[in-house]
Amino acid sequence: MISGKGMRPGDIVTASNGKTIEIVDLATLTGACVVALGPSIAVFSLFIVGSKGVFTPNDDLAKELFQASEVSGEKFWRMPLEESYWESMKSGVADMVNTGGRQGGAINAALFLKQFVDEKVKVDAR
Repeated sequence: MISGKGMRPGDIVTASNGKTIEIVDLATLTGACVVALGPSIAVFSLFIVGSKGVFTPNDDLAKELFQASEVSGEKFWRMPLEESYWESMKSGVADMVNTGGRQGGAINAALFLKQFVDEKVKVDAR
């Protein structure tokens, strides 16, 4: 570890919204999307742009993103937020673990991020 403040598997951290997270793995949403879609398609996860697929429960936002992608030439692919996958992210010692495994990894990562977005938040993609 670089410092005593570094996280490692087995640690439990508390997010600013009070939810606790058991650190299991240091995988990323972007990495899982690259595995699923390759390097040529961009990712938008809830409110975060990275690289490879679109994760949002908001159909209006997805529509605006796809319209913008046609203008910009950026490639997006809408990915499912399969709520049943959340079961694999439950922890016996915290509210959740930070990864659900390799299968469905991008979906698991998006479901993890969803835990930190207030459902009342309104997004104007313009």
